[in-house]
Amino acid sequence: MKNKIFLILILSFLVFISLHYGENIKNNLLKINDMLVNSGYSVSDYIGNSISEHFNQAEQIRLLKEQNQKLEESNALVSTFANQLNLLLEDKNSTQYFPQVSLVRAISYVNINDYNRLWLSSTSFSGNKNRGLIYKGYTAGIVILKEGRPMALLQQDEDCVFSVYIGEQKVPGVLQGNGSDVRLKFIPKTQKIKAGDTVYTSGLDNIFFSGVPVGTVKSVIDDDIYQSAIIEPFAHIALPSYMYMVDNL
Repeated sequence: MKNKIFLILILSFLVFISLHYGENIKNNLLKINDMLVNSGYSVSDYIGNSISEHFNQAEQIRLLKEQNQKLEESNALVSTFANQLNLLLEDKNSTQYFPQVSLVRAISYVNINDYNRLWLSSTSFSGNKNRGLIYKGYTAGIVILKEGRPMALLQQDEDCVFSVYIGEQKVPGVLQGNGSDVRLKFIPKTQKIKAGDTVYTSGLDNIFFSGVPVGTVKSVIDDDIYQSAIIEPFAHIALPSYMYMVDNL
């Protein structure tokens, strides 16, 4: 009899708990379940991302090895070409052609409101001779000595000037910045140039070696004595950037 009464009391207690606290218990259990499920998903995502990252890194390493092989091959071909060219120049009793560049880094703007002038970090700049500046294989501007420090004048700067060839006919011209764009000046009127022509350095000013891509002609302007043109440069630079400075022509 006592056992039956005890059992009835337990059942009554459970019914009471269920009626009054069942919803809270259910919510708490759901919260615990959600937490466990989310934790499971997080672990699964972490493992999946780790595996994916591992394979991505392996693929990147493979691609970099392939690119390195191609660069080594190109370097060998260029070295061979330079050697043969130097032998030819020796036969002609001329000067060896072995252009050299050094890595420089843009460290800050010269003035906060002028984005065309940069202070450079360089250990090889000396003397007062202007030097060419190359970014990703394209002309970026020139380097001058200012206040005892190397300063970059990007191509939009009005004091950035160097000689160029235009198009397949190698029409001569002079590049000069215009503050907001880049222009070609002193182009002979007898020479035909057009929009889309590619512009390269001529190397005649001893600032750049010849053949460095500069940009493409956007429009041609007919002046009184000469022609001029506005170009779209290939190089677009944002800080911080590593560039190459022409050391030896």
